[in-house]
Amino acid sequence: MMAKQRFNLVREYDASVLADFYSGVESMDDFIHNRLAVFLRVYNNSRFYVLRDENRNILAMVVLSCGQLFLDEDCKDDLRLKFPDIEEREDLKEYWDGGLFPSIEINYLAVSRDYQKRHIGSKIIEKIETFKNDEFYNHPLFLSVDALCTKEYSAVGFYDRCRFWASEYLNMRLDTLRMYRTIR
Repeated sequence: MMAKQRFNLVREYDASVLADFYSGVESMDDFIHNRLAVFLRVYNNSRFYVLRDENRNILAMVVLSCGQLFLDEDCKDDLRLKFPDIEEREDLKEYWDGGLFPSIEINYLAVSRDYQKRHIGSKIIEKIETFKNDEFYNHPLFLSVDALCTKEYSAVGFYDRCRFWASEYLNMRLDTLRMYRTIR
């Protein structure tokens, strides 16, 4: 069991640090080992972080980018139901009519298969929220993700437990579900 420790994501620049990292999800591991390095070069608005233990073992990885979340009228109605005074939030007013809100996009998040079921993923989500004042992310108002949803593995339940909600209906022909949540 992991001892209680200060939780810190460290920015990395070289995907090769994940050479021995496996999440146990075949499609994610394939991406990490065969395409992540190219993704990071091509999408230079992304940042790559790892969580290490005291022995420098990598417990988890996450790739984030500065994004924009489009919320249609149905999504705005859902927000009004969940947060009746949401339209009064000063930080949202300038975006409300257009429906395009600054967000931190969670491109990829994976926890090592050896450390799953320890709430590491939810702690990463909490840590990502603290980036709301980071200039790189353009003072985001939301977290957003295309949650992996395949026959092999679905992250939808995880994001649901982390208080994300779907911005679309589940389509079994797609392998992701668009989800988002407000940043507190």
